[in-house]
Amino acid sequence: MAVVDIKGFLLRFFAAVGLILPFLMGLLLWRVANSDLWPQQSAQELPDQIVLELDLTHPLVEQSSGFELSLPALMEEGASQPFFPIAIALKRAKEDPRVKSVVAHLGPHTPSLVHVQELAAALQDFRKSGKPSYIFSASYGAFGPGGVSYYLASQFEHIWLQPVGSVALTGMGIEAPFAKTALKEWGVKTDFLRREEYKSVMENVSRDAFSPPVKKNMQSMMQSLASQMAKGIAKGRKIELKKAQQFMAEGPYTANEALKKGLVTQIGYEDEMMEKIKEEAGKEGKRVEAETYLYLSGEEKDEETKADVALIYAEGMIAETPAKGPYRVAQDSVIDAASVINAFKVAIKDEDIKAILFRVNSPGGSPVASESMRRALLMAKEAAKPVFVSMGRVAASGGYWIAMDAHHIVADPATITGSIGVVAGKIVLGGLYDKLGIKWDSFVTDENAQMSSTRQVFSPRARERMNAMIDETYRIFTDNVAAARKIPKEKIADVAKGRVFTGEQALKVGLVDELGGMETTVAAIKKELKLEPNDKIALVPLPPPETPRAMMMQLVQEFMSGSVMIKDIFSQLLQVKSVLGVFLDASESTNGPSVRLPFRTSY
Repeated sequence: MAVVDIKGFLLRFFAAVGLILPFLMGLLLWRVANSDLWPQQSAQELPDQIVLELDLTHPLVEQSSGFELSLPALMEEGASQPFFPIAIALKRAKEDPRVKSVVAHLGPHTPSLVHVQELAAALQDFRKSGKPSYIFSASYGAFGPGGVSYYLASQFEHIWLQPVGSVALTGMGIEAPFAKTALKEWGVKTDFLRREEYKSVMENVSRDAFSPPVKKNMQSMMQSLASQMAKGIAKGRKIELKKAQQFMAEGPYTANEALKKGLVTQIGYEDEMMEKIKEEAGKEGKRVEAETYLYLSGEEKDEETKADVALIYAEGMIAETPAKGPYRVAQDSVIDAASVINAFKVAIKDEDIKAILFRVNSPGGSPVASESMRRALLMAKEAAKPVFVSMGRVAASGGYWIAMDAHHIVADPATITGSIGVVAGKIVLGGLYDKLGIKWDSFVTDENAQMSSTRQVFSPRARERMNAMIDETYRIFTDNVAAARKIPKEKIADVAKGRVFTGEQALKVGLVDELGGMETTVAAIKKELKLEPNDKIALVPLPPPETPRAMMMQLVQEFMSGSVMIKDIFSQLLQVKSVLGVFLDASESTNGPSVRLPFRTSY
């Protein structure tokens, strides 16, 4: 057994990286020990009388991130809640005679409109069973915007509100800061080129207000979103659309005003609501959280599935190369293009995989990485593995690029998509350097070596080269959209030039095939595979979620690729990996069924 020189290790450790790295390592281990991303549920059977409990006090997200090794994730208080397992649980609960009611607890986090729309569809379907549904919140928005939170609440039969709370239901709007004048005071300029006039990226630093085309585009988009919210509230509360629009125009409301107008059904406290639900459920009634119910109900049924469908996520900014080693700790929400491509390759080779559900939630990024992922999708189609895209909150620019060639594209009405355009350029800091007294010196073999220099705007020659590259990227983008979506080239400008659409608008112009969420996409897959609506398919996450041990060991190996001193430090860490391994093994214990999500599940 190797003897670890702890004293020498600590001296080298603190000499190399001071207090930052040990703080991060300690924080990392604390998160592993205390994280509820790996909740363990001892083996048990579901009770005969169930009150299905939905914990909506945490932010709703696309997917469980497993053990996310980024500084924002490590510092984040509390957990996040994937929305899709909740929707699946509601679908099962509708037909399960043991489930007597549903109760939700809504926190202060404002959910995205897309997630609300998908859960609203699941709740509307559940309510067809005649089973009661309850929701409680101390306030639906308080003194901030609460329209989206109330939209979600409106889908429940019984809406409880704390006496001092409010319903902050209002219209919708956009406001954004513009820094051109402020940057000018510091000697900072911008030099960005875009295709075309609706491409709004970087306007916040290159202008002092929205450009007229962008403002017109944004106003159209906001009208669509506001209309969707009004329609959703009207459907949930079973009122006329005009009434819902009036509520939005005249809010916000105090608790008593909301009760009088029928926006809430009861003013009271959470414990009072739970006592009422307990009385209705009887002595045998037991509260079961959605994730536990979803896992245990799937285990006991052991349902036969007709086909395996790969579930691949692309979430975040698109980059050619994700951060490695020490930089990985500071990274958050960036798509690892190589991982997505490999997931497609695995799905192609797996004979049991009959189709691919590709969930895209990305505002775009690198065209090169986007094209690489698009190629992986095309290869799946060539291998007779149909790809169905479900768009999340946003699938725009590069996010649309990686989705456009799918067999079938489904977008939520509130999905932000399109933005078929290109922008490139730089922020010029030469004036700031002069103000700070910073002097630069340089030498080059050719003038074009300074194209990327932040000290000066593009030279005429550099600008000509930048325009050529941007024009070529834009041409490829629009040509591919025209071919994939069967839009005549002479009409492609009507949907391109950087225009942004809601999913509702995108359907009308042919950028998507259908409105709906994950459930709608699953139904389309079943139809393609010639399955009956009630036939079950298995959703298989690719790549499989990483465990804490794998993440930690990968980080250690990546750190070792750095400097000699860092390599020496982490060589010492590897010597104590047996102790660390025991610790991480405990966090991955599988005594009894795990309710970690995402997991392979039938739908």
